[in-house]
Amino acid sequence: MEPKSYARHPYHAPSRTLFFIHLVVYIIAMLILWLVVYKNHDARLQGDAYPWEGWFTGTWFLVVVAHFCNTFFDNNKNNQDKYYLKYLWEKEH
Repeated sequence: MEPKSYARHPYHAPSRTLFFIHLVVYIIAMLILWLVVYKNHDARLQGDAYPWEGWFTGTWFLVVVAHFCNTFFDNNKNNQDKYYLKYLWEKEH
């Protein structure tokens, strides 16, 4: 039995909840970014503007995809925690 000092905090949100919060923040932030950029699109009409907002959107999208994969496809996460807690318990005793 693992000691209570290494138990997880009871108020930690599940990882799926954290992923969906991350996804909602991404969608809202990208909507605001693209709306602000295209509200002031005078330079775009002339064709001399660089689409810098695409870099933010693409990079953050890759981070969201990585977070999705880590949340839903990482089957070894619980075993790693179990063995780490066992190591800490054995180290104490």
